Amino acid sequence: MSLRNDIVTDLQTIEADLDNPTFEWQGNSYNFIPSITMFNRELELGGYQIVKLLTATVRLFDYSEGDYTAIFSNGMPSPQQIIYYPLDNSNYRIESIKIDPTNSYMRMICHSTTKGL
Repeated sequence: MSLRNDIVTDLQTIEADLDNPTFEWQGNSYNFIPSITMFNRELELGGYQIVKLLTATVRLFDYSEGDYTAIFSNGMPSPQQIIYYPLDNSNYRIESIKIDPTNSYMRMICHSTTKGL
């Protein structure tokens, strides 16, 4: 197996172990591996506003029986767009996207605020 096959199948296994969490983007649901961090960001009346940071690891392909199928067939998410995480019942604005060197997955860094970044 190639490194790309290993990465994609491992990500599929991790998603299944996490009960297949999803996010919604442009009316479609996508599996991913979420990680949420909460931190104090902006001082406002009464204290700091708590902001959530969502790090999303998203496969770019499904892999089964030697075949790759692209996850995003009509374009990919991009910075400043909004995704919705149903398990958290929150919208997140994409700050940045990085794609791994094997083109197997992307990592999205997103904030819970609705302000521009």
